[in-house]
Amino acid sequence: MKVFVRFVLMLTVISILSLLLGISLVEMGVPPVYYLYVVVIVLIVSLFSAGSILEPLEELRDAFQSVVSGEIRTVTPKSTDEFGELAKAFNWMVEELRKEKESLEESERRFRSVVEEMDGWLFELDSHYCITFASPNFRDKFGDVQGKPVRDVLEHFPVEKLESGKFEYEIIKDGKITPVEVIVKKDGGTYRCLARDISTRRKIERQLAFFREILEHSVDAIVILDVDSRITVWNRGAEMMFGYTAEEAVGKPLNFLMPKERWQQCTENFKRAVVEGHVKDIEAPRIRKDGEMIIVDQTLTSIHDSNGEVIGFVAIMRDITRRKKAEIELKNTCEELERRTREILEVQKELQQLASIVENSNDAIYSVNLEGKITSWNRTAERLFGWRRDEALGMPASKLLPEEIKGETEFIIRRIREGESGLRFETRRLRKDGVVIDVEVTVSPLLNEMGELSGISIITRDISEKRQAEREAERRMLKYEVERGRVYFADSFDTAVDVINDLIRCGYNGRVISRRYPEVLGIEEGNHLMLSAKKRDGTLEPDPDRIYREILNMPGWKNAVLLDIDYLLIKRNFEEVYELIQRLKDVFFVLNKGILVVCTESELLGEREMKLLKMECCAIKSKKIEMPAEIYEILRFVYAQNRVGERPSIKDVMTNFGITRNTAKKRVAYLAERGLIKMIKDGRMKVLEVTEEGREVMRVA
Repeated sequence: MKVFVRFVLMLTVISILSLLLGISLVEMGVPPVYYLYVVVIVLIVSLFSAGSILEPLEELRDAFQSVVSGEIRTVTPKSTDEFGELAKAFNWMVEELRKEKESLEESERRFRSVVEEMDGWLFELDSHYCITFASPNFRDKFGDVQGKPVRDVLEHFPVEKLESGKFEYEIIKDGKITPVEVIVKKDGGTYRCLARDISTRRKIERQLAFFREILEHSVDAIVILDVDSRITVWNRGAEMMFGYTAEEAVGKPLNFLMPKERWQQCTENFKRAVVEGHVKDIEAPRIRKDGEMIIVDQTLTSIHDSNGEVIGFVAIMRDITRRKKAEIELKNTCEELERRTREILEVQKELQQLASIVENSNDAIYSVNLEGKITSWNRTAERLFGWRRDEALGMPASKLLPEEIKGETEFIIRRIREGESGLRFETRRLRKDGVVIDVEVTVSPLLNEMGELSGISIITRDISEKRQAEREAERRMLKYEVERGRVYFADSFDTAVDVINDLIRCGYNGRVISRRYPEVLGIEEGNHLMLSAKKRDGTLEPDPDRIYREILNMPGWKNAVLLDIDYLLIKRNFEEVYELIQRLKDVFFVLNKGILVVCTESELLGEREMKLLKMECCAIKSKKIEMPAEIYEILRFVYAQNRVGERPSIKDVMTNFGITRNTAKKRVAYLAERGLIKMIKDGRMKVLEVTEEGREVMRVA
């Protein structure tokens, strides 16, 4: 029942009772019952009010206090009046509060979870910079910090930077430095701070800076492209390689560096990079800004985002133009090496054959190093000289030389060093048993792998019998007592010319070096060199070194040289001329070069100089022959012809000596009468032959 209805009913009852009592009081006066009535009425009204109004309000008050204290409590509606509606409204409010509380608890739980899992430390400071709140991970690291000044917890914390809103700071804890970034949010007098560890970020920043430096300073061209293969990054290496600046290259497709015929291949490479992730070892031509074509080794790699989608490409190109050229050269070199290897194998076979030839040669072959020590020795050398191989190796080559030519090895090495490519001469060698033999020697230089002189090779042939026969023949045939390997002095030009002509007739290679004309000397022009300062054919400068070189380069060892020093003494001083003669004496003696005749009729020389020349040279002596000289010349001519298997006729004598037939017959008859030659009929012609008695005369002569 509604409260309003209760009050109406209560007032109606009270009014009726009051009316009845009032009537009674009027009739009866005011008895004690009236007071009792009043008390009953008040009591009834109080009980009714307490039961109907105060009890629901008290229940609502208790429930409200429970809600305020945090306990969720509802009331039970006991009526359908206003108090019942009020109870329902209170219960709805409590239900909403419960939901809000649960939502707040869930939010708090989530917030706490976020704070605990947050990458950083969360703390709050009051206006005095004391810590009023700290996240669990902050407390785990620094302990109980509630209420402590922040600088007691974080040493040298820059409180002056709190107003900036963001700054970096280094936390020092247990000797370890941790860089952090502090983000500050000010709310009134409170500073909410979030400190994040930026060690990893700094490391990444250093790596990025390192990679940036690599990108900028790499000698390789590093080009980053978008998905349309257009250039977005162009490093300094690319600028140096292709000549385009970054401003010129960025935005262009990569194929602008390629010949048109390579564009399709470029597209295929990008497709492969998308499918396979990268395409490497692409050797392809590229065009520089100046039009030069170069070869690059390119690696193309696709770039993906976090979802695996292709967002671009990176192309790394290295200029291998020189390498490719080097590879081609290397290939050619390898082919050349193979060819040379085949040649070396062939040469090795030849060397083996040559080694066999050398070892079994009839000539003694040995080699000498620059110190004059023997380094090789073949079998014939063992037989010829008497030393075994093990005895000869390392032995001084001078032990093979007679005492008078001990300096031959040094002389030969010096000549080889001066550029002489090969020497051939007759000389003497000393056997182990002390016997001196005549030999013919051929000397060649030995070069090392650097082309430098390392020694000499010597081929020696025993010519003792030949030289003995030649000496015997020369002794018989020559008009003068001269010997090969000697230098002679003549103070008469006629005598000197006669000696040279005599040697030429006996098979020597004649050479006259003089200022006089050949027709005056009575010699052939081909055997003459005119001393003259003017250079022309058939002349020789009056220079001691040039004269020495000219004589030294004469081939063979049967050389007859006449050196007229009159003009040389005018152009040069005596000491230079004297030194030249000494040098030539060494050459003719050591190399057995032939016979040198030094001649002068000059009055420029004093007695001392003339004496020095005669001491340095041998004197010329003519042979004593008991017949006219012209007769002896014919006998010698016939003897020389017979030695080579020829038998001259009277006509040959006429032609050779330039005499008439009658004169030739008379001189031949003179020799025939004395039994020195005889005439033999050879067909229709008579020829001449020396008899045994004639040979004896030549031997004695």
